Amino acid sequence: MNNNIEEHPIQFEADMIRALLQEYSTPGEYKNQTRRTSGLNQFNELPEALKERGWEIQEFIEESGLWLAVSEEGSGKFSDIFIPWIECPYGKVGDRLWVQEEICHNSRSGWLYSADGVCLPMSYPDGWILEDARRQFIPSIHMPRWASRILLEITEIRVERLLDITTNDARMEGIECVWNDEETDACLWRDYSGKSAGLAFARLSFFSLWEKIKGTGSVELNPWVWVIKFNVLTINGNIK
Repeated sequence: MNNNIEEHPIQFEADMIRALLQEYSTPGEYKNQTRRTSGLNQFNELPEALKERGWEIQEFIEESGLWLAVSEEGSGKFSDIFIPWIECPYGKVGDRLWVQEEICHNSRSGWLYSADGVCLPMSYPDGWILEDARRQFIPSIHMPRWASRILLEITEIRVERLLDITTNDARMEGIECVWNDEETDACLWRDYSGKSAGLAFARLSFFSLWEKIKGTGSVELNPWVWVIKFNVLTINGNIK
């Protein structure tokens, strides 16, 4: 691996894991991006004192691997009491993301990956003790690097408002099509709130997924988010 390429962990829930597995088989059809707010709290919760003085964020621009929040105020600069620079916690273009997901240990056959029920034989690395190898269930946040089966390669990073997502980007967030008319290619998209049998617009489906994860009303807040685009580089160590 190029010494300049770094690896970072990233968690996905079961629905998104299945979408990533499908994306590996059919690139560009299921999931090649994710939106995250990690590290952006200071910008999404801008102090009222700054807002009152006109310090509203207009956009983020990249400079030498860092991201600069640009104010709507005339000079485009923030006051000294606010640091407008931030580094993406997921790395840079070309870096890799190793996926953390929920797994269960089976002493006879290896590791069971909860998202799709696949069981892979795997031994413990030297010196590694899983609470001590007797623990049966590992939530995604505690998955070790050596147990990860999915590796992503970052192809693009930007910062935008959540509500700026396009129809195609919403679809490529991994939302599920629950009904498709083959003649017209019309789709109904999954309503992750469970309130309906399907939604006519991909963006609405994605927003229902966002609120399932972040809570009711979180879409209306329209936060700044990292848009991380990627290729599914390997599954189980195999490069397509």
